[in-house]
Amino acid sequence: MIDPPDASGRARRHFRYNTDIGQNFLKDQSVVDWMIDQAKPQPSDRVLEIGPGRGILTRGILSSSCASLDAVEIDTRLKADLEPIAASDKRLSLHWGDAVRFDYRSLDPSPTHVIANLPYHITTPLIWRLLESLAGHGTRYMLLMTQHEAALRITSGGPGRESCPLGVTIAASGSAALLRRVPRHAFIPVPRVDSSIIELKLSVGDGADLRQDLARDVIWRRLLSGSFARRRRTLANNWAASFGAAREKTCEILTAHSIAPLSRSEDLSPDMWLQLRADSDVREMIKV
Repeated sequence: MIDPPDASGRARRHFRYNTDIGQNFLKDQSVVDWMIDQAKPQPSDRVLEIGPGRGILTRGILSSSCASLDAVEIDTRLKADLEPIAASDKRLSLHWGDAVRFDYRSLDPSPTHVIANLPYHITTPLIWRLLESLAGHGTRYMLLMTQHEAALRITSGGPGRESCPLGVTIAASGSAALLRRVPRHAFIPVPRVDSSIIELKLSVGDGADLRQDLARDVIWRRLLSGSFARRRRTLANNWAASFGAAREKTCEILTAHSIAPLSRSEDLSPDMWLQLRADSDVREMIKV
């Protein structure tokens, strides 16, 4: 594939895109401008970018007044594109490695914002990793490009057909919104899926401690994992299969929370999940 010219009109070196690791690079400057205008990084904000690629969003972030930018990239072939940006702007720190395994707690100070075009094949485990590492440690805002189907799930905290453990956790930890679609031709190479931009806001301040810790909470994670194990099953049947719970006991727990015994996981709101997580009978049921 022949690469397009860069912003200055100069020919680029040939680059073989590795779509196995999600290399569908954003090329539409208007989308970058829109994202920066939406996120509005301030002089006190420290930004994290995942998968900077050839640096179009990186440059956009640095065009703001942000205090610093940490960028995590797995493909060292992109050093020729990214290291000159870092050399020209000392606010940029490059980190080479797998974003799912990267130690985000090593970033000091911790980022306040995450702005990124995420590799679509690792979207769910990567967002879990970010929540586990950064929620409650200064990160309060994420603006992320994802596959459209993933965006629907992530921003649907329930109740609803798109409800899933990650979406429920985000809704219970703060808020999520799907802001806009992005056409396929905004990327190179052109992906086979549609894209969307989502905005996540995490709870901070007094009274937010429990919500900040949900992604790290063993009770919460096991409860959701077991409850969503088979979407077509009722909660009672999922609990029986996942935790060995007796039907009489599951009905007793659900009734105590005004939840119909035949309810499915997709029928519950984030507040209902929080109530179940706080129930000592639930903790006993899942053996935590």
